[in-house]
Amino acid sequence: MVAVITGDVINSEKIDTKKWLSVLKKYFNTLGKSSADWAIYRGDEFQLRVRNIDEAFITSIQIKAKMRQFKDLDVRLSIGLGDEIVANKNILESNGTAFVRSGRTFEELRKNKSTLLVNTGNNELDQELNLYIKLVLTGFMDKWSVASAEIVSLILENKSISQEEIAKMVGMTQAAISQRLKRANFDVLMDLNNMFVKKINAIK
Repeated sequence: MVAVITGDVINSEKIDTKKWLSVLKKYFNTLGKSSADWAIYRGDEFQLRVRNIDEAFITSIQIKAKMRQFKDLDVRLSIGLGDEIVANKNILESNGTAFVRSGRTFEELRKNKSTLLVNTGNNELDQELNLYIKLVLTGFMDKWSVASAEIVSLILENKSISQEEIAKMVGMTQAAISQRLKRANFDVLMDLNNMFVKKINAIK
């Protein structure tokens, strides 16, 4: 079982493409090889394979955080879980239920006026997870300030080091780091990620 994330950048035309594109590519390169594991196409759309499904939701959070570091930018993301029947050298030519679910769910994002949906192939589970996701999106994620997005991205990139070390790295106090994480509701996101992992592992 793999996860496939299909997405696009909202308001991509409002800022210099080179700025957000370089950030997105740099992050994707840490996750896999270009064309085989990820691709950016039609200007501001992209697809990414996440081989460890436990990382699917947290990867989506990181993509959102990275794009929301730019004023006015956001992303729409659909996570499809399932099989990869045809593994091609170009991800856009690969197939399987993970790709089909991700693609179909991506088409639903605009209709549902949502920026993140998941499709596991289990309707009951999808309804539950997407309700929780909707609550965190409308509650705070879709309202993240640039500062909140920056701190979320920074923490996710440096999971193995303490807040004190991160504070020194960016020239801030540990209290300031903690306050920004609180405003971003980071603990709530981690709780949701833990639940996501538990739920999807139950259907493997």
